[in-house]
Amino acid sequence: MKKAVVEAGIHPEESSELAAVQSQGIIGNVSGRVRTNLVASLVMILLLTGFCVTSYFLPNANAWPTKYSSCSACHTQVDPDGTITTAINGIVGTSVTVAPGGTFEVDWRVTNVTNAAGGQVGIGFEINLPSGWGLAKGTVNSPAIPGWNAVWDAADGVPAGWATANSYSTATEFPNSPVGYTINYDTTAWDTGSRNAAYDNAAAGKDLDGIADNMGTDAIVTVPAGTAAGTYTIVVMGAGHDSSKSHVEQAITVTVSSGGGGDTTKPVVSAGFAATTPSLSKTIPVSGFAATDNTGVTGYIITTSSTAPLAGAAGWTGTAPTSYTVAADGSYTLYPWAKDAAGNVSNVYGSPVAVFVDSTKPVVSAGFAATTPSLSRTITVSGFAATDANAVTGYMITTSATAPLAGGAGWLGTAPTNYTVASDGSFTLYPWAKDTYGNVSAVYGSPVAVVVDTVKPTVSSTVPVNGATATTLNGTVTLNFSENVNCTTVTTSTVTISPAVTWTRTSCSGTQAVFQPSGQANSTSYTVTVGAAVADTAGNTLAASYPFSYTTSAPAPNNAPGAPATLVQYKSDGTTVLTKGLYTNLTTLIFKGTVTDPDSDTVQLDIELADVTAGFTGTPTCSSTLVASGSTAATTCSGITNGRFKWQARATDSKGATGSWTQY
Repeated sequence: MKKAVVEAGIHPEESSELAAVQSQGIIGNVSGRVRTNLVASLVMILLLTGFCVTSYFLPNANAWPTKYSSCSACHTQVDPDGTITTAINGIVGTSVTVAPGGTFEVDWRVTNVTNAAGGQVGIGFEINLPSGWGLAKGTVNSPAIPGWNAVWDAADGVPAGWATANSYSTATEFPNSPVGYTINYDTTAWDTGSRNAAYDNAAAGKDLDGIADNMGTDAIVTVPAGTAAGTYTIVVMGAGHDSSKSHVEQAITVTVSSGGGGDTTKPVVSAGFAATTPSLSKTIPVSGFAATDNTGVTGYIITTSSTAPLAGAAGWTGTAPTSYTVAADGSYTLYPWAKDAAGNVSNVYGSPVAVFVDSTKPVVSAGFAATTPSLSRTITVSGFAATDANAVTGYMITTSATAPLAGGAGWLGTAPTNYTVASDGSFTLYPWAKDTYGNVSAVYGSPVAVVVDTVKPTVSSTVPVNGATATTLNGTVTLNFSENVNCTTVTTSTVTISPAVTWTRTSCSGTQAVFQPSGQANSTSYTVTVGAAVADTAGNTLAASYPFSYTTSAPAPNNAPGAPATLVQYKSDGTTVLTKGLYTNLTTLIFKGTVTDPDSDTVQLDIELADVTAGFTGTPTCSSTLVASGSTAATTCSGITNGRFKWQARATDSKGATGSWTQY
């Protein structure tokens, strides 16, 4: 077998105790196959401080290659606390099936084989292979090993990987040691300087995960073409210094599926593989994925790398996939692969598909607004803007919450400033944006409700009606409109009356307004004009002013009041009755009587005094104030001279009508 060895911070020596090693069963073959037990083959030795005695190993003894010259013990003890976990092609396990000429990846993690408290830190690694099998650095496989650190993947942290050309076991350096493979950590931050080995001791620049006794590595193994079918064993190991020099190991069973004359023909992916581009989803639809093989295709896979996947890698499917999922938007090249039962993987596809993935929808910015109510069916909008990871290429407004198709009619290259509807009514406006690749924005969270009203109000009726006559003097004027009006526009400034009188708006609500005139004259024509500034609740104004006229009623006839009754003359005190026909020296007399008017107008009492030898002239000597019809009126006549007098009385109403004189 070949051996591959790497050390991480262990100081080794070579042992000269070969007999003792052989007595422990360290060297031997198993079941007639090419097999070496790691415990039987591993001799790892510790450098003692200060002095050494030269010693060498015989061929086929697994000795630790060393730059030092003595050994007092070897790493033959199995560490009871140590653990080793293996994964093959990214799946935890200890067996693999591979065809001749095929490859597989082995990852392993080792813990608890060093005594960090005692100052021994780091772990050494070895892999033992059948003669002629190839070895190379691993890939970023991210195996399912618990606690795996991605930095242990060779492609991440170890540029040179397994140094097959730089083995310590060379004729000039270690002439009696076997050919061993090591991981070359030279020129990296992990290099200890003396042994090309990796530390894991939390030292600055020399730490993997901050845990002193916890390391992992990986390698790709190639089974030579022509290898006979059968079962083979390889062994992976980790060595260190715990309570004594110790190690842990894990055997891996490799089943070669066919011999040198077996299936070495690779499947061929057929022409026609295609993928949707641009893809609006991270799950890219693919089509036309087919392959042929001389024995039969058993697996299909799509990658974004031109490097062929391992036949045992994760992700193979039994049928050709119809989609491929990526983790993020961006540009990708899709490569289809096929494998057969023998583990042959197809060559790189000659026409891989370049795909651009854009699953990010544009976002309509906050601030979209529209004029409401709108007096036009072309509604004014504002604040329409959108952003996108690539570029916004289309803008649209609809009245539906359902997103429009990217290829539908109506998209505009710039954000619109208006939106036209077919009729008056209530509408909800939704703004949309699309990008270069056809992503349409999500429904806008704050759509705008708009009322469209393009109909102007009219005066539908009035009271009094236009041309009315004999209307009630100072009667109310009522205006009825075709729709609800904005009462702030219905005022005594926008609704006027001529000739001018006192004019007051007493109420306004909905479709009706009421005005009250006062001071009107009888038999007079008045014109009320509803101005064009009167508007409905949407803001539509009258198309033109609306005048109408009416005439007040003629004055009612005025009937003369009746003759005064219960007439009595009094002395100037107003209470002492002065009997008719008596003499008096008083120059002031008071006359009282009851006055009535058939029209219920207020009435005054008129008195005329005349010498008994002269006739009445019909002109009152004195008159009372106006009193209510049916009440007593009193008037005072003063400056009466000496003589003999007679007197008569009558009633006069407030409208000037006079009754007949009654002599007393």
